[in-house]
Amino acid sequence: MPSTTGHQTLAALVLEALLLLLVTRWPLARRFDDSDRGSGRIVELPAVRRPSVPRAAAFLLVAAVVSTGIVALRHPQLFQAYQSLVADTLSATTRDPHQALVYAQTLPPLLPAAVVGYLLALAVVLPASLGRRLMILAHAPLFVALSVLAECFTALLGATTGMPLAPAPLIALALQSTLGYLLIFRLTFTTYRLPAVTPLASRRRGRDWHDNLVLACCLLASLGLVTALALVLIEHVGSHPLTVFLILASLRSAVTDLTFVLLTVVRAVGGRIPRPGPERPALDVIIPAYNEAAGIERLLRSIDRAAAGYGGPVHVVLCDDGSTDDTTALAEAAVAAYQHATGEVIQGQHGGKAKALNLALARCTAEFVFRVDADCALDPGTFAGAIPHFLADPRVGTVGVLPLPKEPYTTWIDRMRAMEQLFTYGFCLSALSTVDGVPCIPGTFCAFRREAAVELGGFVHGMFGEDAEFTCALGRMGWRAVVAPQTISYEDVPASVGQLRVQRFRWGLGGMMNFSRFTPFGQGAPGTRFWFELPRSAGTRMTSPVHFFVLILAFMYGVLQPQPQHNIARFAVVFALAQLPALLPRIAAIFYYRRTRLLAWLPLWLPFSFLKRFFQLESTLACGTRTVRAPMPLRQLRVPRRGTSTPQEDFAS
Repeated sequence: MPSTTGHQTLAALVLEALLLLLVTRWPLARRFDDSDRGSGRIVELPAVRRPSVPRAAAFLLVAAVVSTGIVALRHPQLFQAYQSLVADTLSATTRDPHQALVYAQTLPPLLPAAVVGYLLALAVVLPASLGRRLMILAHAPLFVALSVLAECFTALLGATTGMPLAPAPLIALALQSTLGYLLIFRLTFTTYRLPAVTPLASRRRGRDWHDNLVLACCLLASLGLVTALALVLIEHVGSHPLTVFLILASLRSAVTDLTFVLLTVVRAVGGRIPRPGPERPALDVIIPAYNEAAGIERLLRSIDRAAAGYGGPVHVVLCDDGSTDDTTALAEAAVAAYQHATGEVIQGQHGGKAKALNLALARCTAEFVFRVDADCALDPGTFAGAIPHFLADPRVGTVGVLPLPKEPYTTWIDRMRAMEQLFTYGFCLSALSTVDGVPCIPGTFCAFRREAAVELGGFVHGMFGEDAEFTCALGRMGWRAVVAPQTISYEDVPASVGQLRVQRFRWGLGGMMNFSRFTPFGQGAPGTRFWFELPRSAGTRMTSPVHFFVLILAFMYGVLQPQPQHNIARFAVVFALAQLPALLPRIAAIFYYRRTRLLAWLPLWLPFSFLKRFFQLESTLACGTRTVRAPMPLRQLRVPRRGTSTPQEDFAS
């Protein structure tokens, strides 16, 4: 147990940790950024840069150089220097230098090294002013300090509770990962030009306690089981710091996957899935279209077939957003041939997808509206499968289905996208529906209550990811989101790597923008969607470049400092085994949905994942950056003039 002096030192350590967390936490509220000049449902931001392979390749090259420097530097050796810093800080608290040194030598300092290296590479490659580059670099000592405090907290927790040494790296890595997410969020919010925080006040009013409790219990159970598995693996595979780190990093996704499994069990036990009844309320279908001549007829014919299967009134409003091909003529002919639905084609002025959607929404009169993208097609049972979820629960405001690539599959990307959608929508988001944690009902197919959309003001214009913004905005208004995987829609899939790059670049920016708009640190976290899934999914995307750095750093470690416990061959084996936790639930989803033909394409999942991360890196490097403002003269501190920064702005940047 710590001595009296140790208790005093511990108190000082806790106070320092709180101060560092305050420096990290305050900018997450985003009350300092005036990048967005829009208002209401309009976002006005400077244009983003085009995706650049040379820029992303330069990042990887700089990352390799920095990794080599971290591993090869002899005086001092940075890994040992970090462990010595932890040991010195801990010994000042416990007054036991030997025990502190023994503990520090068990730590795998790859995560602090990777985050610091990532910040160095980003500061070099990101197109930004010198001041902004220095601000990016300033995050490095901040994270090192937070990481050291997390390590010391874990050791003190073990000394106080009598916890054995084995779980210590697990707890320390969990704390470091959480702090790393916060740091990346801080870096993102202070560095890039992003949409303003949503002005919508939450209307949920404490109704989420049951969802929060269920998810928290599932998370704790999952964490306990995965921790036990990690300890067993470490005992059998080896206790080398790099091996421990790779095992823990690979099992991070296993925690969320197992949580989704438990949520699925809760959903199965909790009640039956709503089934179609005798009611057939009127429906409207809105479609934004721009140069969609290649597939618009197929979509409109599929809607007519779905209307026949539904049996109630279905009216289609297609907004041609200034097409220069035959979209309008083909759509009008297809609508004129309708036998079970009715429809109309209206003209937009090429103002963007959101404006086309809002023009079509203004023509709607039905209680329920279906938004469908022009490159999709509907299953005959789509309307009949979605409507029961609205009728069964008046709190449901939006419903999604299981989107799959159009058949037949002709490319490897078709297969990879099918695997991705089966796992994401058929498993993850279906499970999150149990606790209203779905962050986005995709625009390819989205059903919603018209009154809710009209009250909201329609779809936001001027940002990527208007479908995610729509889902989260309805969530703040108190409406629940549901994914019904028993119902299927079909969509076009990128036919080439170039098209996939454009899609994922847009999605990467959209995810960053949507999370910045609904940051739980700024406007509160009303429900599981905002305190769990949005930070988790956004953090996974935003930290994706850090994963590149971890792999490069581990590889260079094996090349430059080979040991029996760590070399290239061992790294390759451990890395391959580390992919299994992510593959197993995908394989299970393939079997559950009877798409076993996809299993033969499973080896391509790893290069597909690599491409996704590379395109995410491109989007991170393309987002516009904020300028760094000089502190105001003292005479301006009391009454800041419009357009000048405040002390809080300087603190945040």
